[in-house]
Amino acid sequence: MENDSLPLNLHLHHLAYLREVERSGTFTAAARRLHVSQSALSQALADFERRLGVALFERDGRRRVLTAAGREAARFAAEVLGRATELRAWADAQRAGASGSLVVGMIDAASLYVLPSAVAAFRATHPEVSLRVVVDGSQALLDRLLRFEIDLAVVVAPVAPALQAVEVAREPLRLYGPPGIPTPAPDSEWVLYPSGSHTRAVIDAALAARRITPRVILESSNPQVLRQLVALGFGWSVLPERVAEDGDAPLRPSGEALGERTLVGVRRPSAPPDARAEAFLALAVAAGAGRADLG
Repeated sequence: MENDSLPLNLHLHHLAYLREVERSGTFTAAARRLHVSQSALSQALADFERRLGVALFERDGRRRVLTAAGREAARFAAEVLGRATELRAWADAQRAGASGSLVVGMIDAASLYVLPSAVAAFRATHPEVSLRVVVDGSQALLDRLLRFEIDLAVVVAPVAPALQAVEVAREPLRLYGPPGIPTPAPDSEWVLYPSGSHTRAVIDAALAARRITPRVILESSNPQVLRQLVALGFGWSVLPERVAEDGDAPLRPSGEALGERTLVGVRRPSAPPDARAEAFLALAVAAGAGRADLG
């Protein structure tokens, strides 16, 4: 058969028509099952032959029957249509958030006590989604988000207005000191979050409002390390309430809360809608609010 040098630009209806002729045995039966006219079916399959450059049918009296190549092409058509159906199911699952992957970045505190229930609930309700958690500081997580390394970041506010941020939780920040010392002296030593971190900025502002200039001897981004140093008498610190006061041997706060920090869930402004990220963020907000309806 002469090849008209047309590009192999095939359409799924070509494949569906060929498969149905192979199944039904005749053009008349295939056209009836496909709900198309017999002439439309014939024209489509003639176009398919021209594009392939291979004879798919031969005459047997008034009937057209598949050639050996036509039967082989019908087998390919069935496989491709099957894979196309799988692709559609995969795409539907992707849109519904029922499969695929999700990479969530969290600061230490979020991973330690704010969001473990959200992680557990997400894994229970989305068992086919591969969930990976990355723990780092707020700025590092925002940088990774903008480098497309993570899909969602839970960090300390504020963040750039261009980013898509949703409030997850608010945490009171309180003053804690070595056992038996009620208030910090002017020459007291301090152990705080690192300079330049989002949480440290909130703390510095709160201390400055109380005319406290801390003499920092150690910095750590891990709140549990800071808590332990305070308990061991190394110095004063400002910590989220739940870090300092939950668990065994809780620290006692000195006075009222100095302020609070806000945790937000952040996505890239250019990110398309993602049911997985939206589902996780909804669970994170519920966890941050202390609600029990996570499943």
